[in-house]
Amino acid sequence: MKQRNFDFSKPQRQSLIGVVVLFVNTLQKSVRALWPIILVYLFRNKTTTSLLEIYSGIFGIVFCIVLIAFLRYWFFQFYIDYSQNEFVIESGIFNKTKTTIPFHKIQKVTIDQSLIQRIFKVYKLELDTAGSDKKEASIKAISEEMALELKSSLVQNDPKKTFVEENQYQEVGSPKSLISISIASLLKIGITANYLASFAYLILVFSTISENLKQIGREDVIENNMSQLEKLPISSLFFGFLFFIITAVLVINLVLTLVKYFNFNIRKDGKSFVLNYGLLNVKNTIISPEKVQIVKWTQNFFQKKLNVNTIEIFQASSEMKRASAKDKTKIPGCNLNEKEKIIALLLDKIPSFDKVLYPNIRKLIVGIFFFVLLPVVLGFVINGIVQRFSLSTMIVILLLYVFFMGVILLFSYKNYRLFVSDDFIMKQSGAWDIDREIIEPYKIQAVKTHQFFWQKWTDIGSVVLYTAGGRISFSTTNYTAIKKEVNVWLYQVETSKRNWM
Repeated sequence: MKQRNFDFSKPQRQSLIGVVVLFVNTLQKSVRALWPIILVYLFRNKTTTSLLEIYSGIFGIVFCIVLIAFLRYWFFQFYIDYSQNEFVIESGIFNKTKTTIPFHKIQKVTIDQSLIQRIFKVYKLELDTAGSDKKEASIKAISEEMALELKSSLVQNDPKKTFVEENQYQEVGSPKSLISISIASLLKIGITANYLASFAYLILVFSTISENLKQIGREDVIENNMSQLEKLPISSLFFGFLFFIITAVLVINLVLTLVKYFNFNIRKDGKSFVLNYGLLNVKNTIISPEKVQIVKWTQNFFQKKLNVNTIEIFQASSEMKRASAKDKTKIPGCNLNEKEKIIALLLDKIPSFDKVLYPNIRKLIVGIFFFVLLPVVLGFVINGIVQRFSLSTMIVILLLYVFFMGVILLFSYKNYRLFVSDDFIMKQSGAWDIDREIIEPYKIQAVKTHQFFWQKWTDIGSVVLYTAGGRISFSTTNYTAIKKEVNVWLYQVETSKRNWM
C-alpha cells in the first residue's frame, strides 16, 4: 500500500508558480482582445504622447494583470467532499463561486500541458460532466504528481479510498501501452481529411488581414495587389489560384494534424483507457467505456486505400442533440487492426449485424428535385433577369453543377443504410467521407418515429434515436420494419440492468 502525498479532503491551492501561468494567460487574453487597437496605435500618425506616458501606461497595465493573477491564484481552492462524493471548487475575487461536481457525473478527466505550462513544469486538469455544455472544472497550474493523484481519486469507483496499491498507482502514471499512432498515419490523415475546415480557416485568415488593413488605413495594399492580379491572363489567374488553394489547404491540414495529434498513444488503465497526444499542448485524457454513448468512425476512398480511419467517441452532453466538440474525442490515423482494437475496447466486442434497412428510392428523387432541378430552374430564371452570362456559358455551368451534385446525391443514397442486431445499431451515411455511427440499444434515452400523411400509402417513415451523447436519425425507409425494431429497442431499454453512463 502506498499513501497518497496529498490530502484532497482539505482545501488545496494550485502551485505557486501558477501565478506566472495565470499572468501569462491573462496577458494573452488581453492582447488577443486588444490587438486591433494596438495595431491602430502603432501605425497611426505620430503624436505628442511622451515616452514617459507610454511606459507608465504599460507598467500600469502589467501591474494590474499581475495583481489579478495573484488574486485569482489565492482565492482558488479545490477539495473532495468524501461524505457527499463530490469534487468542490471555490473561486472568485469579488463574486465568490462554489462549484460542486458529483463523481457519477464526471464523464472525462483531461490533463493538458500547454507550451507555457511545459516551461514551468505544471499541468492543467479539466473535468467534463454530463450536465454542462462547457468544461465544468479547470485547474490551470498543478504539479504532475498532484494531477495524477487527483485524477486517480476522481475516477476510482470507491471515492472514500485514501490509499491505493503501489502497482495500481504506478498504472495510473504509466499504464500499459495499447496503441500508438505513427507520424506516417498522421500524414495520411493530414492530406486526406478536413478540407472544408482548412479552407474556411484560410478564408478567415485573409478576411481578418483585410479588415485590419482597412482599420489602420492601409487599403492601398489591397488595391495594389488586386490591380496586379487583374493584369494576369484569366487562365493563369484561375490555375494559379487553384494551385495556391490546394497547396495552402494541404499544408494547413498537415501542420494542424501533426501539431495537435503528435505522439498519439492509447494506454489501458484498468477498465478505462488513457489518450496522450500533442506537440505544443500535451493532452492526457482518461475515458470510461461505459460512459461512451456513440462511437463513430469515418473513412473516404483515399483513406481506405491508405488503410487509415478516424474514430470519434461521443460522451454525454447537456442536451439530447449532436454533441459539441468538448463532448467528443477524436482518434485519427488508426489502421484496420487498431480500429478493431479500439472498437472492442469501447463496446466489449466487434459489432456484427444481421438486419439492414435501406432507404426508399423516393429519398433520391426528392434530393434530385431540391438540389438539382430546382437550382437549375432558378439559375436560368435569375440569369435571364440579370443577364450576367451568355446562354452557352450558363448551360456549361449548370451541366457541371448537375454532374457534380448528381454524383454526390447518388453516392449518398447508395451509402445510406441502417444496420441492426440484438446488441448494436449502426447508421452508415455520406457521399465522400463515409460515416458509421454505432450505439447500443440500452443507452437510448428517447425514440421518435415520424410519418407524413402522404407517406402512409407507400409505408415509409423516419426514426430518431436520442442518447445522452447525441442522436441518430434514419429517414425514408420501411415504416413497418422501423416500428418493429423500435418495440424491440424499447423493451431492451426497460429490461436492461446495465449502466448507460
